[in-house]
Amino acid sequence: MNIAKQIEYLNARNYFKEAESKGEKLVLGNMNTNFWLHKERINLDFVLESARNLSDARVFIISEGANKGFYIYSENRKICLQLVDDSRHYFHAEIA
Repeated sequence: MNIAKQIEYLNARNYFKEAESKGEKLVLGNMNTNFWLHKERINLDFVLESARNLSDARVFIISEGANKGFYIYSENRKICLQLVDDSRHYFHAEIA
């Protein structure tokens, strides 16, 4: 399950510039991006729901590093959301 965590817009823009310069940006439609989205459990229905309130919503994906993640941002509203897989914060019971 994903949740959207608000990130400071200017910090996010710096993350994006840094990721592009290091080659850590993923592009939608690329096979590596598809694998990454699956591995990170990104729910695309949740992405659409989260972006619905942002008329100029854009996506930025950082594949690795300290700022790794899936981001939705709006240049007009100066808002940035990072999608987080909420299920990774809970320990699952082991089945005997």
